[in-house]
Amino acid sequence: MATSLYVLPSSVLRSPESAEKSPALPGALLSELLPIVGEIGSVLDPDALLPTIARQLRRVVDYKLLDIFLPEKDGSLTPAFVDGYPPETAAKLRIRPGEGIVGAAARTREPIFVPDVSKDRRYLPLVPGVVAEMAIPLLNRDHLVGVLNIEGPDPGAFTPQARTALQVLARHLAVAIENATFYRETRWYAGLLATLYEIGKETASILDLDELLQRVAEVVKRVIDYEMFGILLVDEATNELVVRKAVKYAVAPDKPRIPVGKGLTGTAVLTKEPILVGDVRQDPRYLNLIPQTRSELVVPLVHKEKALGVFDLESPELNRFTEEHVKILTLLASQVAVAIENARLYESVREKEERLEKDLDVARRIQGGLFPEKCPSGPGWEASAHFVPAQVVGGDLYDFYDLGERMLGLAVGDVAGKGVSAALYGAFASGNVRARAFERHPPAELLRHVNNTLRRRGMDGLYCTLTFALFDFAARRVVIANSGLPYSLHYRATTRRGETIELPGLPLGAFDGSTYEEKTLALEAGDVLVFHSDGVTEAWNGKEQYGVQRLVGMVEANAGLPAGQIGEKILSDVGRFEGSGSPADDVTLVVVKLR
Repeated sequence: MATSLYVLPSSVLRSPESAEKSPALPGALLSELLPIVGEIGSVLDPDALLPTIARQLRRVVDYKLLDIFLPEKDGSLTPAFVDGYPPETAAKLRIRPGEGIVGAAARTREPIFVPDVSKDRRYLPLVPGVVAEMAIPLLNRDHLVGVLNIEGPDPGAFTPQARTALQVLARHLAVAIENATFYRETRWYAGLLATLYEIGKETASILDLDELLQRVAEVVKRVIDYEMFGILLVDEATNELVVRKAVKYAVAPDKPRIPVGKGLTGTAVLTKEPILVGDVRQDPRYLNLIPQTRSELVVPLVHKEKALGVFDLESPELNRFTEEHVKILTLLASQVAVAIENARLYESVREKEERLEKDLDVARRIQGGLFPEKCPSGPGWEASAHFVPAQVVGGDLYDFYDLGERMLGLAVGDVAGKGVSAALYGAFASGNVRARAFERHPPAELLRHVNNTLRRRGMDGLYCTLTFALFDFAARRVVIANSGLPYSLHYRATTRRGETIELPGLPLGAFDGSTYEEKTLALEAGDVLVFHSDGVTEAWNGKEQYGVQRLVGMVEANAGLPAGQIGEKILSDVGRFEGSGSPADDVTLVVVKLR
């Protein structure tokens, strides 16, 4: 607020005496006004414009008091610039609609000149020594921009020429003020957009909700120097607003819950519109949770037509918040609403992933419990099993069945697919195989029975390839049947050569009425049999598969080792072939060696 007087030597008819000595002709008046209009029109900074106007107007009238009033939304007029008032008077200056000579000029939109204010009941005596007053509405295209008010001790200073000059200048002042206001708003808006862009980048990268809300509180402080600030989010389960972040709410109840539609915050959520209240004591919607609050601004956080919550700013000062604050927070709220929704989605996904991880861990332990606790061995033979799932749980299976009298049943299988569904189907198939194994069915008959059961009780799209071997170590022989698993290997110690046991068959659970063949092989001391899923031979290094020949070569090279070491050597070689990372498919390998 400026209170200094701007006195320039040149003037237009400063007194009646000077008017008589130097009458202002229309041409002379025009020549005086042109440079004034030019200087006023060249100033775009509102802070510099109003003092410039005051300085130039003194060249027209030697005033005592000067005010430039601007209208508020409620129709009242507040001074944007005053000159000649004591500071304590200027601070309280506010004209209600139609009040005083200034209010009357604004209402009628006509200039009002009062040569003797003592005779006009509308006059508001604020400063002594005033005799004459002139109030001129500042109009631009029938829009009231403001009111220019000039008061002085000498009515003779307001000559007809001076009043004409003031009215001409008033039209230019209205345009200049609107241009300066537009320039200020444009510059402010451009700066705001740049700030919001940077804020958007900051908040968009934060996926933790608590961290995001803390950052938002800091960001809002950068654009509005608030006293009290809160972020309330809607609890969809109860349809209530819950305080998730509060700054300087020390005297408020601990995290109050506000029903949607109640109070200023609940109403903002319901209407999805900002609420600006200059005096909360006059608003019946206000919930008196913070006794010190006098003014409040609530801005809803809206994303895709859904109100997620609100920004809530409160102040102990009356009329603390403005329409500019509403604009700023509305733009910011739209960005923050997106960030909050993203953080909530991330939080939901993370919770689901954590639950899934726990479920998978339980499934892994359950699946581990379905496998034999240890590999069996007996007089003249030993076995080892190796299982590496592509995921936490896998669809491969293996099992040993001690049938007594030196008889051993062995099953190795592979369910189509991976993960939990494959593991569950594998457990179902394994249970059926175990039940049939202890009924001592021949391998081919066992597979036929299991296929029929899976067809009756299984699921479309799921099937299992499986090899079942029945060892008779007393007779030194093995009977094998296969339902589509990769061919097993038989290393013969007498020839020191390994070969595949070619035995085709349809997958279990794929077709009704499937039947299977079986083969009987004689066994000798030193022989090695290797049963495996396709995760071994179909291992991929980016160029080619591991293949049967590499597997045969590894068995031949390591046949002299114990069964467990043979399996480890094979798995190690497959791992080196594939390279780093988890296998692309479940890997199951069972080795049986005769001693």
